[in-house]
Amino acid sequence: MPGISSGSRESRARPLRAFRPEDLTIDGLERRTLMSAVPRSVLDSGRMIERVNVPYTTPAGTAERLNVYSPAGQPPAGGWPVIVAIHGGGWRRLDKTGYGDRIASAFVPNGYVVVAPNYVLSAPGRPSWPRNLEDVRAAVGWVRSSAAALRINPDQVVAMGESAGGNLAELLGTDPGPPGPGGVSTQVQAVIAFSAPSDLPALYVQSRWAGRAAAQFLGGTPQQVPQEFAAASPIDHVAPGDPPMFLVHGREDPLVPVDQSRMLAAALQGAGVPVQLVLVHGGHNLDFPIGAGQRNLIQPLLEFLGATWNDEGTLSIR
Repeated sequence: MPGISSGSRESRARPLRAFRPEDLTIDGLERRTLMSAVPRSVLDSGRMIERVNVPYTTPAGTAERLNVYSPAGQPPAGGWPVIVAIHGGGWRRLDKTGYGDRIASAFVPNGYVVVAPNYVLSAPGRPSWPRNLEDVRAAVGWVRSSAAALRINPDQVVAMGESAGGNLAELLGTDPGPPGPGGVSTQVQAVIAFSAPSDLPALYVQSRWAGRAAAQFLGGTPQQVPQEFAAASPIDHVAPGDPPMFLVHGREDPLVPVDQSRMLAAALQGAGVPVQLVLVHGGHNLDFPIGAGQRNLIQPLLEFLGATWNDEGTLSIR
């Protein structure tokens, strides 16, 4: 859309120090005093504007729905940054509301607009790839096209997701696709992913249940549809100029093994992409923002995003 700009992938690359395997755990955060999550009641406090079931058009020509959560009051110069919050559920269940409410409760009071889209889900005999990625790309395009109405900054778009939603968020960062209708960019400027699958052929071998979900989502096994498994694996698309990423994973995750995020972090580091990886004590469902292995990550995430917007210093695994 004319008048709506997008961030440059190349402009986000910054020199990084050498990668060390021991850097993949951030234990220092456990000793920090971190911000408490804002309770769900903030939605009714007058400090948040909630719009539900807003339609957006997908490339398949169908109408999906999204929820928009905005701070009350005046935005900063240039508009609020915006988080596109992508729910999990194995690419086959759940929806926008539960995840959107949780992310909004944490980030809207900190000056972020949160947009939580639905996307097409898989079912037995009905794979959803690549339509689900196309749907969330379209949601990013809708956000940019609606920048004036939402009073957001179109150059400060975050993809955030957990589990299957984290996979789609990572793909928005590593494989943003072509511009949407009217030439609107679907690129994002930062990615935050929790418990996300990043290497789906490896996941199929590592995890029986997650492997079944991936096969349903992609329409077969890695032997039957190898191209789809590669296309849906963020690790296979990593390139210099990808946006900064903040990855969170439970060390004891039985569903999506922690090596999925370790491998992606190493690949990003090798490509010169700013990345932070936080490993927490816990399984697959980290219950962010309240739980996350007894660690509240809101403040580190705000610092990560602030450094991204302000281009301050070096973001790296530390």
